[in-house]
Amino acid sequence: MARTVVNLRDDLVARARRVTGLSRKVDIVNEALRVLVEQGEAYRALRALRGRVRFRGTGADALRERHASHR
Repeated sequence: MARTVVNLRDDLVARARRVTGLSRKVDIVNEALRVLVEQGEAYRALRALRGRVRFRGTGADALRERHASHR
């Protein structure tokens, strides 16, 4: 594991502590990096499906379905 010095914004660290429940800055940064990598990989996987998935209905149908499930 490498040691790195970084300047972190105090307001973002405080918000991250509240959101994650983590108190140590190193844990917060590691968690943020993990989430960033996972989201990037998921986004690339979704982009790979472009043109391979067929949807039925309209965007309005999808929105109606989504809102109906939250009631």
